[in-house]
Amino acid sequence: MQPQPKLVIFDCDGVLVDSEPIANEVGAAWITELGWPMDGKEARARFLGLSDAAMFALVEQKIGRTITAEEIALNHVRLTARFEADLEAVPGVVLVVQALAARGFPMAVASSGEREKILTNLTQVGLLQFFGDQISSATEVAQAKPAPDVYLLAAQKAGFAPRDCLAIEDSPNGVLAAVRAGMQVIGFARETPASDLTAAGAHQVFETMAEVHEYLGHVL
Repeated sequence: MQPQPKLVIFDCDGVLVDSEPIANEVGAAWITELGWPMDGKEARARFLGLSDAAMFALVEQKIGRTITAEEIALNHVRLTARFEADLEAVPGVVLVVQALAARGFPMAVASSGEREKILTNLTQVGLLQFFGDQISSATEVAQAKPAPDVYLLAAQKAGFAPRDCLAIEDSPNGVLAAVRAGMQVIGFARETPASDLTAAGAHQVFETMAEVHEYLGHVL
């Protein structure tokens, strides 16, 4: 029998902030300009849950050259502008976070994104206040998801054993990372097929944050 969780760890993109449709659209256009034609749907399928470094490596392998710093900066500028204009919280997640905060329940973030981007995006959607300094980025660890490193770091920062943590993830790579860290995992199947998250090892899978909210009310 699994222990009652003492810490809830959220992935950021696609779980807290609805960034993935924007990132996929902007990223696909940029990668197409680099010489690998694709649309947002293909970008999501290929890169979901990967760190920027891992994505760049795949693109470089495909186009046969190194991506320049100027090209990376151009994508960053475009993405930042779109986020500032259009980024919102994932529907229903504010209620989930507010309910946990009202109970004083510990929460953290473990993301494949760069720390600066995580902080900026959470601030924009009004969620950073709920996590304080409990933010862990793949740039702080040796290996990004699907390695468990960022989840282990999040647990360590918060002072909890991995077995006492519950992760909420929307990508197979993220689920694998949390499972490999020894955590309980909720798969959030708003965009990703539920079967993919289950195959990666998610213990429960839900398609809406309303369902996640109800489940957490029972198990925490």
